[in-house]
Amino acid sequence: MKPLLLHIPGQPPFPLEGEAQSWTLGRSSQNDVAIPDGSLSRHHARISMKEDVPYLEDLGSLNGTSINGERISDPHPIHEEDEILLGQVPLRLGFRSQGPRVSIGTDSDESSSAGSVVLPLDRLRAGPDRRGEAPETHRLREVIREIQALSMELLEDSPPEQMLAHLLDRLWTLLEPWRAAVLIQDAKAGLHTVASRGPEGHQPILLSRSLVDAALQRKESVLFNVLGDNQGLASPSLVNSGVTSALVTPLEHQGVVKGLLYLDSHPPRRAFNEEDLRLASTLATLATAKLEQARMREEALARKKVDQELDLARHIQQGLLPGFPPEIPGFQLHGNNLPSRQVSGDLFGWWQRADGRWLLALADVSGKGLGPGLLMASLAAYLEAWAERDLSTADLAFQLSRALAKHTDGRRFVTAFLALLDPTSGMVSYTNAGHNPGFHVAPDGSCQELESQGLPLAMLPGQIYGTGRFTLSPGGLLALYTDGITEAADPSDEEYSPERLKAFLVSRVTIPVEALDAQLMADLDVHAQGTPFADDRTILLLKRL
Repeated sequence: MKPLLLHIPGQPPFPLEGEAQSWTLGRSSQNDVAIPDGSLSRHHARISMKEDVPYLEDLGSLNGTSINGERISDPHPIHEEDEILLGQVPLRLGFRSQGPRVSIGTDSDESSSAGSVVLPLDRLRAGPDRRGEAPETHRLREVIREIQALSMELLEDSPPEQMLAHLLDRLWTLLEPWRAAVLIQDAKAGLHTVASRGPEGHQPILLSRSLVDAALQRKESVLFNVLGDNQGLASPSLVNSGVTSALVTPLEHQGVVKGLLYLDSHPPRRAFNEEDLRLASTLATLATAKLEQARMREEALARKKVDQELDLARHIQQGLLPGFPPEIPGFQLHGNNLPSRQVSGDLFGWWQRADGRWLLALADVSGKGLGPGLLMASLAAYLEAWAERDLSTADLAFQLSRALAKHTDGRRFVTAFLALLDPTSGMVSYTNAGHNPGFHVAPDGSCQELESQGLPLAMLPGQIYGTGRFTLSPGGLLALYTDGITEAADPSDEEYSPERLKAFLVSRVTIPVEALDAQLMADLDVHAQGTPFADDRTILLLKRL
């Protein structure tokens, strides 16, 4: 039987013969077949002969072993036509030393540049088998292959730590340093090592402050070969360790430095040159793009989680707002809340008392976001619990102010308008706790502004509030609103204003309240001209028929 040959890109064919009948393959030099590729584990796979048939098995490698596209673990027979892939390294079994098989379509037996070439994609990425070429050409091909492999890894959903380890593996193969390390700059942990390579028991790498500043602050790649002439860059530990050459390059992406890459050499390895520095810098740039990609992905996932939580909070909060308005004989009642964010700090509602009167409320918690939304939920709970008590609006404001103050740190407060409607007479008693003036619009177009009678709730617990009264005559309108309506701005930052809202209400006092709300929101959109609304828009309308 002819000896089988194992074809490995960039290496002479390896004969599978002799008494051993078993050969290990991997990145470590301790293997029978050492393949210095960063995608391989130190001890990656094994080929064994059984009754003149070669079997391939994976040795628990990180990136796996496959035959004809199928990943294997247990011993599997291999044949000359099989496509074998260890990590990202393609192998081929054959009886003679030859390059990758190609299909060439020509008019004669000789190769022609006009012919067609068909190659498996993994072989194309691995590059051609060019044994016997000049060392410079071989090194260039190896560099291109490693850059290509690292670029492909950027497209994979792999952990950044794994990618950084592979970066060092590739530089270990290409530059053969004595030691190598990747250090990441973190706001909490500072500059710390996340991946390193070196001989067993090697000393910790201690870099000088000036060298770190060159990479992190000035974004400079540094190469020095005579450490004694660079005392400002080389720390004493580097000089004492016998290092003769070292290079540092920042991990930089779009002007932001994430950390640095360090490599050094030790006799008998040759000193680094500018070409080595450029190569290390190029691979570092690719790696940093992966770090930035991972950071952006984490931020996107975090934002998605926050959005989901806010959507849930918004759903719960919407459940606290009333549904369809009740039917109050002789009256129309309508409320609407349009939040500027997922969670609103505004509240409106209505509650019927045992004596037939209706408590109406509209409130606005200071600030925006989840905090005001939680305080708004507390206010809604208190109103729900105390609505049926026989309290005047002034007494209710007093009780709410003291209760809400227990849930704030003194910096949150709630403006509120509380009104009590007697449907039989149309009498409305109210308390305005630091809120915008309500508008009582009469059928003749006259308008009474219902001014504030005290500080906002929770601002000064224990404050006594006043009470106002008026009769809502047939055709009259009570309009309560939050400042998200009057402070809605256009592109030139001109606000809608209370005066414009007042004029709008007076001109439409005769139309139904639902149509009035719809026309108001449309008028706000016209005024804003596409400018986002900075605050929640909430309105409560009561009209006597």
